[in-house]
Amino acid sequence: MASTTPSTWQFYGRNRELEKLTAILRRQRWFFAKIIGRRRIGKTSVVQQALSRSGRQQVLYVQIPDSDPAGVLATTRDFYDLFAVPGPRPTDLRTLAQDIGRLVREGWIVALDEFQHFHRRVLYEFTSHLQFEVDRLAAQASTVTGGLLVLGSIHTDGRASGGSLRAAVLT
Repeated sequence: MASTTPSTWQFYGRNRELEKLTAILRRQRWFFAKIIGRRRIGKTSVVQQALSRSGRQQVLYVQIPDSDPAGVLATTRDFYDLFAVPGPRPTDLRTLAQDIGRLVREGWIVALDEFQHFHRRVLYEFTSHLQFEVDRLAAQASTVTGGLLVLGSIHTDGRASGGSLRAAVLT
């Protein structure tokens, strides 16, 4: 009896969102995109597909753990190694935000998945530091070729500590 199960999995659905995000990634200019939705709806899959289809070589994808600052930094350093990010590694939440700014100015696409964890009190200072970098990048938009994606579940977005980064999509 022949199997009707495909031998390989393929991406299915969310084509409109995938095409829009892929187009943004391919433009080689500054963008900030905040992707939110219910848990398990496919945010990460859409972003990973768009990154794959974009042809961009300098990509840093970090899945933020539900942890304290030390855990977030250790995980981030592991992702830096995995994606062969050059330069020193961040030592605190402020230098993490600053380094994201540096990478984006150098043309990197930085994707921070599970961003809702930064709304916890112990990590919340990061959102202020990152907002400062986003504002600087926006002011330099004509010379910046990288971009920033933040992905998170709406169950905590903007509620846990009273706010979140401004802007849904800045391109």
